[in-house]
Amino acid sequence: LGPLDVLVNNAAVTSFEPVADFDERHFQLMIEVLVRAPFELAQRVLPGMRARRRGWILNISSGAARHPQGPPYTARAGSTVYGMCKGALERFSTGLAAEVFADGIAVNALSPSGLVPTPGVIHHGLQRGVAPERLEPPEFMAEAAHALCTGDPARLTGRITYARPLLEELGIALTV
Repeated sequence: LGPLDVLVNNAAVTSFEPVADFDERHFQLMIEVLVRAPFELAQRVLPGMRARRRGWILNISSGAARHPQGPPYTARAGSTVYGMCKGALERFSTGLAAEVFADGIAVNALSPSGLVPTPGVIHHGLQRGVAPERLEPPEFMAEAAHALCTGDPARLTGRITYARPLLEELGIALTV
């Protein structure tokens, strides 16, 4: 396929289990998919990107990476490990952005601003009871991802961002 210009890490897996009862196999799988795979894939594409002095790495994150607000706490039970993995992915993104900035490579983390009704979201029933205005069309993420993977790496790198605010900042209007 030739050299890679863009790497988008979008794989995810989750088990909604409380920490006290979290299955070790589920934990290992989540760490492998959500943290280790983006790390190893970045290692594989960086030599070519550095040689060409250009490239874009985009890690898809989630609002689950945000720290719960409280007390009182109202966070969904069982989302701690998923949030922990996404938090690690965001820290990896900013750290790697700093490491490869001088090489002309952009690294960012992008989350949806609302709930995107993906097959995984529907499988887990996460969209049930969510107000329609909190749902986000997939096109918002697609356009934001495109902007981050084509933008100037000197300006659009090291971001932990959300689709709608990024589109607004960049003046990209979407109507769906």
